[in-house]
Amino acid sequence: MTQEQETLSAAFSTPPKRPRRLSAPSPALLLAILALAASGGLWLYQQQANMVVQAQVGRQLANYAQKAADASAREQALTERLRAMEREIALLAGKQAEAQGQQATLTALYDALTRSETQRVLAELEQTLSFASQQLQLAGNVSAALVGLETVQDKLAQLDRPELIPVRKAVARDIEKLKSQPYLDVVGISAKLDTLVAGIDKLPLAVDGYRHPPEPVDASAERHWFKRLVREAWNDLKQLVRIREMDKPEAMLLTPEQSFFLRENVKLRLLDARTALLLRNDGAFRADLHAARDYLANYFDAAAAQTRSTEASLKELSEESLAIPLPSLAESLAAVRGARTEATGVRP
Repeated sequence: MTQEQETLSAAFSTPPKRPRRLSAPSPALLLAILALAASGGLWLYQQQANMVVQAQVGRQLANYAQKAADASAREQALTERLRAMEREIALLAGKQAEAQGQQATLTALYDALTRSETQRVLAELEQTLSFASQQLQLAGNVSAALVGLETVQDKLAQLDRPELIPVRKAVARDIEKLKSQPYLDVVGISAKLDTLVAGIDKLPLAVDGYRHPPEPVDASAERHWFKRLVREAWNDLKQLVRIREMDKPEAMLLTPEQSFFLRENVKLRLLDARTALLLRNDGAFRADLHAARDYLANYFDAAAAQTRSTEASLKELSEESLAIPLPSLAESLAAVRGARTEATGVRP
């Protein structure tokens, strides 16, 4: 080997290693190591925390997913229930519409029946009021008219229709008018006249008052036949010729037949007076009573108690006044007829 080769090999050969001497670490290195260790610890802590958070988030997501599934199931159930309710509501709506149609039909029928009933009752009430008005105006019978008005009032109360309130008010006003009316006892006066008519046949005539009562009979003379015969003969002789003083000779000339017709004439006068009473004809009533009193004064025995009682009754009756103005029922009749016209004109 040449020198050049030795030089080259020496140049390329590795120098021998020298033993190193350990030196103390520098503070910067220590700080770097500490920082690296702290960073690694922090990274590990963050990783662990992230894993905990991820676990919690996973559990919450699973819980939320379960709740969402439950909510979806409940929503599905509610949806089905809602659909069922909608079907039931639709069915109920159909039934309600059908019930409303039936109710409308029933209402129309009820209105028609009620209106017919109202018309029928109003027709009856009009007839009742017409009869009461006739009794009041023709016969002056306030009691019968008042009974008719009260009957009409009761029927209107039973009917209880709002449109008939004016009719009820009119009837109530007419009732108040009749109740405040001066009272004439037509029935009582008619009863008195009937009693007088029945007693005419029992009144003694004037000719009866001139007849002498039979003389009292002596009991001792009645037992002796001769004395009795003489007494009877004497009585017969006294009946042949009798002189009497008479103030009313025409009353003594009445035959039995004329007496009968006289009593019948007095009865007719009293019956005419009763008819005049029912018709409220004051003039005819007084005239008939005056004629009956004249018959009593001229042809009947004024001294008899029955004649005096009849004369007193006729005088008392002649003092009765029949000229009492009576109200009319025109307001109630007009109200009933107006309500009947309205009920007839309105169609259901």
